[in-house]
Amino acid sequence: MKLHELKQAYNEVARNMRSLHDTIGDTAWTDEQRSQWSDMKTKLDGLDEQIKREEALRDADQRFVEEHEEEHRNTQEGEERGGQGVDEQRAAAFDAFLRQGMSEMSAEQRQVLREMRAQGTSSDEKGGYTVPTQMLNLVYESMQDYGGLASVAQILTTETGQSIEWPTSNGTAEEGELLGENSAATEGDVNFGMETLGAKKLSSKIIRVSNELLQDSGINVQAFLAGRIGSRIGRGEAKYLVQGTGTGTPEQPTGLQTAVTGVTNAAANNEFTWQEVNSLIHSIDPAYRRAAGFRIGFNDNTLKLMTEMEDLQGRPLWLPAVAGATPATILGRQYFVDQGIADIADNAKFMYAGDFQQFIIRRVRYMVLKRLVERYAEFDQTGFLAFHRFDCVLQDTAAIKALAGPVV
Repeated sequence: MKLHELKQAYNEVARNMRSLHDTIGDTAWTDEQRSQWSDMKTKLDGLDEQIKREEALRDADQRFVEEHEEEHRNTQEGEERGGQGVDEQRAAAFDAFLRQGMSEMSAEQRQVLREMRAQGTSSDEKGGYTVPTQMLNLVYESMQDYGGLASVAQILTTETGQSIEWPTSNGTAEEGELLGENSAATEGDVNFGMETLGAKKLSSKIIRVSNELLQDSGINVQAFLAGRIGSRIGRGEAKYLVQGTGTGTPEQPTGLQTAVTGVTNAAANNEFTWQEVNSLIHSIDPAYRRAAGFRIGFNDNTLKLMTEMEDLQGRPLWLPAVAGATPATILGRQYFVDQGIADIADNAKFMYAGDFQQFIIRRVRYMVLKRLVERYAEFDQTGFLAFHRFDCVLQDTAAIKALAGPVV
């Protein structure tokens, strides 16, 4: 089947599953109904795998077309203008820098590249150059494939990496007051904390590329490196956004696992019940549960367990998404998957729920890239090293809570 036919078939099965769920309502599910649900879910999983494969192939084809269209458009625009715009000049100079280094570049290209020299705050960034916008967008696009937390948190993008003092508090402790006519308002003593939202530096580690590949004009070097950098930095950032301790040398970000202190504990260290998930949801103030950013978060192993769970009436907790109509839900709540979140175990926070717009991720807009030539000359390879700066803070400590394994 074609991709659109696969998606139509997926949506049809998903609608049938939701229809079955709604039709049965609050009555207990029979064995026949559970078997019918299981058959539809198996079919849905198969269609989902086919869709992912087709989308991966289509994305590859689309990138090929866009790269060639962009190249053709830039050529035409350059001919019409008799030259290149600033972005095109930077992209062309950076491409030349990646492929052959400063020594083989024209004087005009070297001047453009000097203007892109990183103005970093540490000696580690000397000799690096800021990644041009077109390549940076490719890196960010690649990073989106890693870390579900970043897809639901609030992203703050800054031009520089200067530290920001960020106030934190427990929002449920604040309320207004009733005033009579001509009465003065009183001051509300709110206990604010203060966190420093810095710019922790994450490297891509060195990426070694053969010089034959760099010299091949048919290869889009910027896209190739952007994909590798995006996957490495995307995985690294996602890990620390969840698991960062706020301590260590160098100091880690204070990730979700450390920042969230409100915890509900499961009874067992290898399983959990739907009642415990429901208790987690209802341990959060209703104001946060009504927020647009309210989600449940867990890793893929936990999702697999939840897609197979039923309530006391035999009804499944998980309902599939119907494209353009409704998202997938657990107990009627939207969720996200992040592989940085732990599996269920003693003392491990393996599930979170809350308003994730209260979790702030700070990213510095520019990214620095170094070209390392001599280090791998004997292998006829060139090394590349990218730096990304970020940090995070939970600004409202009551907004998100966790479900953890039993305390031992």
